[in-house]
Amino acid sequence: MNVTIAPSFVPNPPGRGTLGLLWECLFTYFLCLWTVGHTNVVDPPGQWPELTSKFGWCCMIFFLPEWAVYLVVVECLRARDFRRRANKDIPADQDGERVLPTGLPRYAEVPQATSSRSPQKTGHDPFCPVTRKIVGPGPRWGLTHGHLAEMGGLKFKHDENEAEFPLPDGIQQLAKCNMLPTVSFLSAKIQALQKSDKLAKILVCLQVSWLIIQAIARRIAKLPVTLLELNTIAQVWITLVIYGLWWFKPQGIAEVIEVDFSHCNQCRKQLRENGTWPLFSSTRQTNTDAWEIWLEGRKFSVSFLFGIISIAGTVYIAVDALGWTAYFPTHSEMIVWRVSICIFAGSSLLLLIAALLYYLALGSDTTRAFLTIFASSVALLARTVLTIEAFISIRRLPVGAYSTPSWSDVIPHIG
Repeated sequence: MNVTIAPSFVPNPPGRGTLGLLWECLFTYFLCLWTVGHTNVVDPPGQWPELTSKFGWCCMIFFLPEWAVYLVVVECLRARDFRRRANKDIPADQDGERVLPTGLPRYAEVPQATSSRSPQKTGHDPFCPVTRKIVGPGPRWGLTHGHLAEMGGLKFKHDENEAEFPLPDGIQQLAKCNMLPTVSFLSAKIQALQKSDKLAKILVCLQVSWLIIQAIARRIAKLPVTLLELNTIAQVWITLVIYGLWWFKPQGIAEVIEVDFSHCNQCRKQLRENGTWPLFSSTRQTNTDAWEIWLEGRKFSVSFLFGIISIAGTVYIAVDALGWTAYFPTHSEMIVWRVSICIFAGSSLLLLIAALLYYLALGSDTTRAFLTIFASSVALLARTVLTIEAFISIRRLPVGAYSTPSWSDVIPHIG
């Protein structure tokens, strides 16, 4: 029997195939969606747990990315509000220590808040948060600590009842009387509890960078870029925006950090004298009221948030619109793609109009809500059509779609 022996080394076939193209886009989709989600420790009342789970966030970012951007922006503004209140009227010196406007250390005003004196002299219990340096003066809060309070990861207990969540005013009052958890304590807890996968995040950045560079190189080399690649880049843009907004938010924390003052009479006395405890709630609350949030003393209305949503949607449309002159398997699919782009652009315009109505307080609440819901529904329909067409278009592609550019012609060089 004659047997043909292959060479010792056989290189991979040149170019790329359908499965390679499909795998590259799906892998990028999955990495972005799965690593971008930062779930809360405790959800506020009135929200569906399924919607705020990791899988729920993936579905929302995929189907309604503009709404996901809206929720993420609101969370970031709340976290900054918590941070502002924790650091209000407490400037930081070069060493990061809390100081008074007079230049004296903050603990000079409330000696019992420090642990430099013995528990017998300060009147604190040997195992209370003050003695154990869990609370007291120290460096100012960062955005990560503000996110921790916003996401329901911090509770306080002052009696035998269940521990309660701090309101923004409660955080501010705790800071005034030096009963706020220190940065060192919170940072150590966050480091021990969070489950952030840095390797997955690095893979996301590398994969997204490769996809974008490859698409640019194909354009330069005058090779066709498939609709699937364009749609993937458009989707990745939204996830990168959310990724940046949530950069300082702890990820994967499932346990609430509790500060217990209930066993120390001195702590409870200090809390009562400063009128701190009415500023807490048994359920996690949000500091939004009538679609408005406060940040750094300025009011950001719903129009500001709708503006961010419209910008994110505009970039999504612009990337998909690059396929206006791309190859389509049939003429009907080309018409559907172009009509969907126009409908998507129209829905973004409606959201801008809704934002303007909110800003100018024109029209009734029902009218503005209907306009917002209608625009979001139309955008969802158009995005679904674009995504389906991006996947089914790979059944029939020009030969150039499977060619790879010559990198020596694309990368600038001398000689």
